[in-house]
Amino acid sequence: MIPDAQLESVAHTAARRIGRVLGWCVIVASPLAVIVGLVVLRPSAPAQPPQSVQLLDASEPQGWAEMYVRSWLSANRDDSAGLEAFYPTGMKSTRAVGTQIPVDTSTLSVVSPRPGAWSVMVAANILVQQPDGKHRARLACANASLVGSAEGYVATSLPTPVACPRTRAAVELDYPETAELNGSVGQSVHGFLSAHLAGRGELNRYIAPETNIGAIVPPLYAEVQLLELRTHEQFEPGQAARPLDGTEVHVTARAWGHDALGKVTTIDYALTLVARAGRWEVSRIEPAPLLAGE
Repeated sequence: MIPDAQLESVAHTAARRIGRVLGWCVIVASPLAVIVGLVVLRPSAPAQPPQSVQLLDASEPQGWAEMYVRSWLSANRDDSAGLEAFYPTGMKSTRAVGTQIPVDTSTLSVVSPRPGAWSVMVAANILVQQPDGKHRARLACANASLVGSAEGYVATSLPTPVACPRTRAAVELDYPETAELNGSVGQSVHGFLSAHLAGRGELNRYIAPETNIGAIVPPLYAEVQLLELRTHEQFEPGQAARPLDGTEVHVTARAWGHDALGKVTTIDYALTLVARAGRWEVSRIEPAPLLAGE
C-alpha cells in the first residue's frame, strides 16, 4: 500500500501537470475561438423554409370553405360539428343525428368581390335519410362567404344553397368500329386489364417496351370481364390479326370489375395499342377518349 503522505504528493504533482496542460489548451484555442466566433456571428442570409412547408395563401381559401360547408351539413341537435370554428355566431340545428351525412366536397368556383373577401361555391355529395329510413345520395351546392387574410378566415354568414351547374348533353365518342372481344385486339386488351386491375398474369406481356404502366397494388378486383370494345381505326377483314409493326390502334373498352364478394363495378378505358412482332401491346392509357368532330 502507498502511504497517505506519498499519495497526497503524487496527487498534487498530477494536478499541477493537468493545470499546465489546460492552460496551454486555452492559449492555443483562444485565437481559434475568436475565429469561430467571427464566423458564427457573421450575418448570413435568412434560412429558406423547407420545401415541404406550405404557407397559408390568403388568395386561396377553398379548403377552408369546403371544411365549413362540411361542418354546416354535419351539424345536428346533439353536435354542432365544430361550426363555431368557421362561423363564431354558430347555429342551433334541430336535425336528428344521422339524417344528413356529407360524403365529399369539392370547390367549383371562387369569386373575390373585394380584397380580403371571397365567395366560394362548394359542391357536396350528401347521404340524406328518406322516410323509409334508407339513405339516398344527393348532390347539393352552396356559396360560402369568407373574409380574412394570411392569418386566418371567418365566415360572414351561414352557407347559401344555390343551383349546381347543369349537366350538358352526352358527348359522342369517335370510336365508330366494333371490335371482336375474342379477336387479337380484344385478347390483348382483356389480358392487359386483367393484369393491371386484378393482378392476373404478367403485365409486361401486354405492354409495349419502355411503357411506364404498372399493375395496381393491391389489386382492385378479383376478376375483369370485357364487355365492349370499339376502335377509332377501321380494319379490313383479318387485318387486325396480322398487323404490321408500328401500327397503332385507338380503342375504348368497357369492362366489369368483380371484387372479392362478387360485386361488380363498370369501368371504361381509353387505350392506344401498337403492333409488335404480330401482336398488339398497350402503349398508353389515354387521359380522355377521342371525341367526335375533334
